Amino acid sequence: MDGTLTVSALDFDQLRAESGVPQGRPILEHMAQAPRAERKMIQAVLERHERDAALRSALRDGAAEVLEELRRRGFKTALLTRNSAESVRTVLRRFGLEFDCWISREHAEPKPSPEPVLKIARTLGLPPEQLVVVGDYTFDVLCGHAAGARTAFVRTDNGVEPPEQTDVVIENLHELLRLLPENLT
Repeated sequence: MDGTLTVSALDFDQLRAESGVPQGRPILEHMAQAPRAERKMIQAVLERHERDAALRSALRDGAAEVLEELRRRGFKTALLTRNSAESVRTVLRRFGLEFDCWISREHAEPKPSPEPVLKIARTLGLPPEQLVVVGDYTFDVLCGHAAGARTAFVRTDNGVEPPEQTDVVIENLHELLRLLPENLT
């Protein structure tokens, strides 16, 4: 969601500074290992930042059109995020986006675990090999690869380079349409 479909308004440096999570450490993983009181504080800060970011985010150029074209071609779509379910609902409502299913951190172990991709595959009734995980961050590629799905890394301005496991690198979401069949019928 953040970065791939939306231009994220999340300031991870500020979030880490306010919650005491060391720079460079993934927030969810740090929170999971923190003592209970610290975990509750980090979660409160994280949820506040995510709520604000969901309200301030902008839809990435082409995101709505690409999703619409995928549906027209007969593809099933899913949203997978490390974000909260509340933030997902806010973004979907704000931009009128629809998916066959979506998974937030409350529904499965977060990326880079393969669990959420495998859960999406089961929900959609597809083998993982028929899925393409599209994302702009290392965890997107790692979870898709570990689940046996194909991966497409979309370059954004976040400065992250695609990991070696990436199947294809695209410069924008529209390029995804060139890589997929015209339709599934």
